[in-house]
Amino acid sequence: MAGSADVGSKRRKPKSWGSRALLALVVTGLSAAGVKCGLERGLEELGLGQGEDRPSRPSPSPGRTSSSSPPKGAPPKGAPPKGAPTARPPALSPHLELGVPVRTGARAEAATDDHLMIKPQYALSYNRSRNVANWVSWRLDAASFGDAPRHRGKFLADSALPDGWYRVQHDDYTGSGFDRGHMVRSEERTRTPDDNKATFLLTNILPQRHDLNAGPWLRLEEACQELAQKERRVLFLIAGGLFDEPGRPPTIGKDVAVPGAFFKVAVVLEPGQGPEDIGPSTRVIAAVMPNETGILDQGWGQYRTTVDEIERRAGYDVLTAVPEAVQRALEARTDDGPAGGR
Repeated sequence: MAGSADVGSKRRKPKSWGSRALLALVVTGLSAAGVKCGLERGLEELGLGQGEDRPSRPSPSPGRTSSSSPPKGAPPKGAPPKGAPTARPPALSPHLELGVPVRTGARAEAATDDHLMIKPQYALSYNRSRNVANWVSWRLDAASFGDAPRHRGKFLADSALPDGWYRVQHDDYTGSGFDRGHMVRSEERTRTPDDNKATFLLTNILPQRHDLNAGPWLRLEEACQELAQKERRVLFLIAGGLFDEPGRPPTIGKDVAVPGAFFKVAVVLEPGQGPEDIGPSTRVIAAVMPNETGILDQGWGQYRTTVDEIERRAGYDVLTAVPEAVQRALEARTDDGPAGGR
């Protein structure tokens, strides 16, 4: 966990909300100037640049309206009642409401390949050395689906990457023997044409064997769609590749790294619930699937595992905004709910 020298250890130190906000900046692995640039770029992607309409924000806590001093020993006006839970600070993005994943153990020292990118459709951490995302995080509910057509044409280089970084091209995958594997599925962003087009940015894509992409990975995607669209659940998902085999990973194209396996975590909320309702009994689906041929006809349920195991292999602490005691309960449990999908 974060700050632990032992990647597999679950003995965590309590995290304050202030430290989590700071982690959102540290996770970029950039200098102070780079953080400012990264946040400005993120604001532009969210439509919050200069000259753009900004969404309304919660009003600040009410302050004193007179110059008179409060009675001695009384809490300042606007302070929460004694014993009341501390308000959760606003998330950087709706897609990061469960927290920004944070590198753990020895990998925390290599955070320079942890570039945070926030888009209206999802958030991700990009690895410049591997030319793929470390993870992609997104929110999924019934409102994510609509009638927008699937983007036609080539997959898209991401112009939001910093200047001077290589931008993966459609042709890096051509003839490689690997599919362009979506993390955020195209069908999960059909509300508008722009939403769908964003899923074809190559920062949302990793090399997947066809038997994985069209087999158990697709079936888990279909199960998540069924939960969100038909059962009106709200899902918070995070997915990415695993590079835990020793040595340098194989590559395609211009040094696009190929994962040995893929992971997905889905926190499934009941209709009407929000992140503040997550508790020890909340359903959490965690799966790891091999990036190999021969699994086309397999279901996804056999690949269920724990979040703890994914964290150990990925080198990240996820669900960082969830209270520690709840994290421990959720992350140690293997899902046994219905597999759904086909």
